[in-house]
Amino acid sequence: MGDTCTTSGPFGVFPDCEGLGASVFLNLVYGYALLTAAGFISDGSELLLEILSPGLVGGLLLPILGAVPDAAVIIASGLGASKEDAQEQVSVGMGTLAGSTVMLLTIAWGGSLILGRCDLSSRGTAINKTLTPKASITEAANETGVTTDTDTKTNAMVMMASCVTFLVIQIPAWMGMQANKKIDLATAAVALGGLALYCGYQVLFPELQRRKIAAAQAKAARKRGAMFAAHLGNTMGGILVDGEVNVQALNKMFEQFDSDGNNEVDVQELKLALVAMSVTMQDTEITDGDVEVWLKEFDKDGDGLISRAEFCAGMTHWVLEQAKNISVRSRRSSFDGSLRGGSRHELSAARGPAHAGLEPLLGSTPEQDAGEGQGEEDESDVEDEDDEEPMTKSQIIKKAMLFLAIGMAMVTLFADPMVGAVSSLSKALGLPSPFFASFVLTPFASNASELVSSLYFASKKRKKNISLTYSQVYGAVTMNNTMCLGLFMVVMRAQGLEWTFSSETLTILLVTLLVGYLGASRETFKSRLAVPVLALYPLSIALVCFLDFVVGWN
Repeated sequence: MGDTCTTSGPFGVFPDCEGLGASVFLNLVYGYALLTAAGFISDGSELLLEILSPGLVGGLLLPILGAVPDAAVIIASGLGASKEDAQEQVSVGMGTLAGSTVMLLTIAWGGSLILGRCDLSSRGTAINKTLTPKASITEAANETGVTTDTDTKTNAMVMMASCVTFLVIQIPAWMGMQANKKIDLATAAVALGGLALYCGYQVLFPELQRRKIAAAQAKAARKRGAMFAAHLGNTMGGILVDGEVNVQALNKMFEQFDSDGNNEVDVQELKLALVAMSVTMQDTEITDGDVEVWLKEFDKDGDGLISRAEFCAGMTHWVLEQAKNISVRSRRSSFDGSLRGGSRHELSAARGPAHAGLEPLLGSTPEQDAGEGQGEEDESDVEDEDDEEPMTKSQIIKKAMLFLAIGMAMVTLFADPMVGAVSSLSKALGLPSPFFASFVLTPFASNASELVSSLYFASKKRKKNISLTYSQVYGAVTMNNTMCLGLFMVVMRAQGLEWTFSSETLTILLVTLLVGYLGASRETFKSRLAVPVLALYPLSIALVCFLDFVVGWN
């Protein structure tokens, strides 16, 4: 009731609504659109990681792509139809910038510590994939935690150094110079110069990109190996028989790798076998990096050779992992099919795109044994077959470019309406500034991929995973402090707006320096640190309110 909408705005089709109900609805719609766009950009980036080597593209393209959704909202916030509208709406941009930084350094950082925690050894370091029940909360808080590597500490230091960009604009603002062309341009130059330095650092020392690429390569190798095992097992009753891995199929696979029959696979045999496997599976071209991934995954004793026992144990893990993933997708697809009604739809969904090329992992059905359905081809299987089967390099590039193009188009289309929706919601709730609504809402849409991937990697409970998680968080905040702030200052200067964000700036600096100091000063974090770090999120909002409405900084 009382909600009114018009079709004004830069695109002429997105309604500007007054009233709580309509504003909430539009925030959900545009927030979901930005969330989807961020997902497309993240998926496209992940695909590129399978084929890119650390260096120019990995150091420049991928960090920038991750900051695109935030940057789009920040730019759109300063493009009001009038200077007065822009001065108000630019608070949405600052809320997005501050909220993104604080959310990553509190919820993503603290949540990763909770999900990734392991038992601590007598030396005070986390024991990979080991978490035993504790007698009390105090014991759990002090005897569990995570351990990162030295490179992660370096990334935390780089993030702290990037805070200097805010001081260029904030120190003059404290001196009473809120709108100064030279200061605005100097801030933009320092921030974008910092972006160039950071990207140069990523190019010269691309450790974070190496870790991301290694994770993507390992994931691809597991899928590829499980699929080849399924291919061989198809002639032996399936790779899974009554829920157990078919040992006969694994032995046959090992014998194809062990060309000289000495029950050990060396590097040369491994490479030749992978090349032959890629031909059989119409897979991507095999590189030395692929060989290293397989050797690292299987050679547990580090002697440079893969024994029959090591091979069977490793492949069993790969097959069961892939079967579990397929089973989850199968249940989801079956459920969707049941909602549509009809057993034909359920059968199609259960054995549709999710299982393309991987049916042997689940064994055969009575209908298949009887030859039922031969000659019929599910259109969805044909359409989505490449989604599950290994893709060639050109296919990966095409799919990555498509995802990135869709993501970028959606960001461009929905960033400006999101700003208007947040402003309308702020007015409907009676908030003094759009900053508070954008601080909470927008970052969870624009940074959903970083948040989810951070928590997922941390849940693996391994040092290399938690190191990647925290490095991603520190890198994303560094991009906020350089690229996003630089673009924000360009918009501010173009519109001739005043810098009225002293409280927000102080909040960003305090949270970044506090969490950055934790990351730079130690490699092991006990679980007890999760609570105070998570508490920084509501305290940040409280600090802005106190500085604005009690101290009078607004």
